[in-house]
Amino acid sequence: MLTNEPMTETTPKTQVESLADGPVIVAPGAPGAIIQPVCPESDEAETPAPGIEGEETVWEAHYSGRNFIGRMAFGVLLICAWIVIILYNWSNAAGNQASGWPFWTILVGLIAIGYWVNLGYRYLRAYRGHHYRLTNRRLFVTTGFFSRRVDQLELIRAKDVYIQQSMIGDWLGIGNVVVISSEPTLPKAYLLGIDEPRRIMDLIWHHMRLEQSTKTDRINPV
Repeated sequence: MLTNEPMTETTPKTQVESLADGPVIVAPGAPGAIIQPVCPESDEAETPAPGIEGEETVWEAHYSGRNFIGRMAFGVLLICAWIVIILYNWSNAAGNQASGWPFWTILVGLIAIGYWVNLGYRYLRAYRGHHYRLTNRRLFVTTGFFSRRVDQLELIRAKDVYIQQSMIGDWLGIGNVVVISSEPTLPKAYLLGIDEPRRIMDLIWHHMRLEQSTKTDRINPV
C-alpha cells in the first residue's frame, strides 16, 4: 500500500566528514539535503609575487668573450711555434744531428702553457666580475670576482647615455656603454666590453624615457 508520507534522505556523518575542511552549509528546501563545502579564504592567494610589481628584465649580459679574440690569436701563434720547434727537433733526432733546440722547445712550451693559463684566468675573472642586468625600471651593475658588489641605478634618475668604442671594437661589435645619472653615489655607470653596444644604448635610452614620462604622468595627471 502506497503512502503519501514525504521521503527524506539523510547524509551519513561519515560522508559529511569526508568533505572539504571548513564550515558546511545545508540548503533547506527540496527533499534531501544539499551539502556545499565552504572553503575558508586563503591569504596566500592575495600575497603578491616577490619583487617589484610590473618590473621585468629586458636585457642581461656578461663581459663579452670577443674582447679576448686578439689575445687568443696570439696564444694560437705560440702553440703553432711550439709545434714547429718540436717537429724540427724530432726530425734532427731522427737524423742523429746535434742541435741546441731542446732548450728552446722547453722554454717556448712553458711560455705557451703559462700564457694560456693566465689568459683563462683573466677571461674567467672578466666574465664573472662584470655582469649587467637592465629592467624596465632599473639598471644593475655587478662587479668583483671573489667579493662582489651590486650597484643599482633607477632609470628615472638617468640623464644621458653614450658609448665608447675603438675601431677594432667597432669591427667586432663590442664596446662600453656609459650611463650618466643624477644619483650621487653612482654618477656614472659603466657597462664594459659588451656585445652590440649601440643596440644596448638605444634600449637603455628607450626605457629611460618611458619610465620618466610614466613618472611625470603619475605626478601631473591630465
